[in-house]
Order: sequence, then C-alpha cells, then structure tokens
Amino acid sequence: MRILIDTNVLISAFVFSGKVGKLLEMLFDGGYELLVSDYVDAEFKAKLEEKWPLKAQKVYSLYRTLPFKFCPSTDMKKETLRDPKDIPVLSDALFYHADLILTGDKDFLAANLESPLVFSPVMLYDYLIRQ
Repeated sequence: MRILIDTNVLISAFVFSGKVGKLLEMLFDGGYELLVSDYVDAEFKAKLEEKWPLKAQKVYSLYRTLPFKFCPSTDMKKETLRDPKDIPVLSDALFYHADLILTGDKDFLAANLESPLVFSPVMLYDYLIRQ
C-alpha cells in the first residue's frame, strides 16, 4: 500500500510523538511505502522553523534519515478542495498513485474523495489492528 503522508501527521509524529509516532513505526515495520512530496517536505520544514526554531534542525535531520520515499511534487493540479493548500497534496497523491492520504486535516477527511482514500491516523491505526 502506498501512503502519502500529510504535513500535520509529520508534525504530530516528530514533535509530539505519542500514538502518531507509534503508527509511523507500525507502517515502517509493515513494509508500507510511505510517500512524502516536496510540497509536504517544504511545508513541514517551514512549520518546524516557525513554531519550534530551537529544535527544528535536529527534528528535520532525523526525519530525513528515515525510509520515506521523497517525491518531487507535480505541477499538474487535480480536483478542487475548500482549502487551496490541500490541492498540491491531493495532486501529488494522484500523480504517484497513492492508495491513501494519511492526514489529520478535517477538510480532507470531509471531502469524500473516492480515490485515494483519506484516513486520519486513528482511522488507519484502527484498520491495521483489525487486520
């Protein structure tokens, strides 16, 4: 399964750890392909520097050592969503044939997309433990 990770999931996992960090560990251990687009990567780095400047470089450096598949963002814009900042994430997920977008973004979760699926970390965790 190919999973595109959204910025808010990276922040939850690397800044706050907890359940989202454990979910990422499960995904790495389960052999899932975890995609991070250039758009998400740049947004993650910018948010770290803006909100947690003292630890931003250490967190970002650690994250870059993990086995994510880093992907160039596409210029092709797909779909329309309420929040324009979500369009590049969806476009990259479609371009790279992601099966799922992992996000905590309520707009994404309420968008009722047919493909790719959109799961919150809690939804994906619940799905995985039932397998």
